[in-house]
Amino acid sequence: MEKIFTVAEYIEYLNIFFKEREERILGEICELTIYGTSGHVYFKVKDKSGKGILNCIMWKFPYSLCGVNLEVGMEVIVSGHPNIYSRTGRFSVICSAVELVGEGPLKKAYDALKKKLTEEGIFEESRKRPIPDYIHKIGVITSREGAVIHDFVNNLGKFGFKVLLVNSHVEGQAALKDLYSAVKIMRKQDIEVLVIIRGGGSLESLQAFNNEKLVREIAKFPVPVIAGIGHDKDLPLLALASDCMTSTPTAAAHLLNRSWEEAYNKIRQIPRLLIRITDEFRRIRIDLDVAWSSVVDQTHKRIEHIKEQISFAEKSIKSNDPTRQLKL
Repeated sequence: MEKIFTVAEYIEYLNIFFKEREERILGEICELTIYGTSGHVYFKVKDKSGKGILNCIMWKFPYSLCGVNLEVGMEVIVSGHPNIYSRTGRFSVICSAVELVGEGPLKKAYDALKKKLTEEGIFEESRKRPIPDYIHKIGVITSREGAVIHDFVNNLGKFGFKVLLVNSHVEGQAALKDLYSAVKIMRKQDIEVLVIIRGGGSLESLQAFNNEKLVREIAKFPVPVIAGIGHDKDLPLLALASDCMTSTPTAAAHLLNRSWEEAYNKIRQIPRLLIRITDEFRRIRIDLDVAWSSVVDQTHKRIEHIKEQISFAEKSIKSNDPTRQLKL
C-alpha cells in the first residue's frame, strides 16, 4: 500500500532530504535582522534580476565564525541547505557559511583585519617560536584528496616521521568550518609541530585562511605552526600568524627534513674523521718512538760519560794515596 504522510511527517521527510543538498547561492542582501539576545541572523537575499528572493537563517556560531559583518545591499554567496519550518510552512535556507563577492570587498576586508591584527602584535617576529630539531610527530591539516598531501609526504625524508592527518576542505570560505574544527582537534593530539598546507590560489579561494577566529587560534596554538600555503600576492593572514611560512607544501617538508639531513651528513663524516684521528695517532706514536729513542740514546751516552768520569776519579784518588807516599 502506498504510504500516506501526515503533514508533520512529510515536512520532516523533506527536511531530511534537503539537509544533504547544501549548495552555494549568489544574491544581494535586501533585509537583515540580527537578534542581540540569541545572536542568530535572519535575512533575505534577492536575485539581481528581481525574479527571486529567499529567506535565510544563520545561527550564532557559524555567523560569528565567518568573520563577515552582513549589511543590506551587500552581494554575498551563502552556503546552505533548504528547510521548512513545520509550524508555519515557511521555506528558508539554513546557512553554514557566507562569503563576500569580488576582489574589491575581499581586499578591503583583508586590509582592515590585517591592520587590526598587526596593531595587536599578532604578526610580531618576537612571538614566533623556532621549529624544533629532530621532530618525529607531525600534525597535518589539509585535504586528503589531490596532489598537496602526496607532495608533502613524498618529500619527507625517511627519518621515522609519524604523520597525523586531519582531513579538511581548503577551498574558499566554505572550508572555514572544517579548518577551524581541524585546529581544535589538533590541539588535543600528541604532536610536536602543526603543518597547514594547500596549493596556491586567488584571494577568493583563500578566504578561510584570512578569517579572524582561525588566525587567532593559530597564534595561540600550543606547538609551533608551519604554514605551507601557496599564494599569489597577498600573504594569507594565517601564514603571517604562523611561526614559519613556506611557499609550498614541498618546502614545508624540506624544512622538517633539514635537521635530520644535517645530522645524517655529520654521521656520514664520522668514518673519515676516525681515519684522520687514527692517522694522527699513528704519526704521534712514530714521533714519540723517535723521541724516546733519542732520549734513550742521549741517556746512555750520559751514563757512559759519567762512568768515565768516575773511573778517572778513582785513578786520581789512588795516585794521591798518602800511604803510597809514606812508603816512598
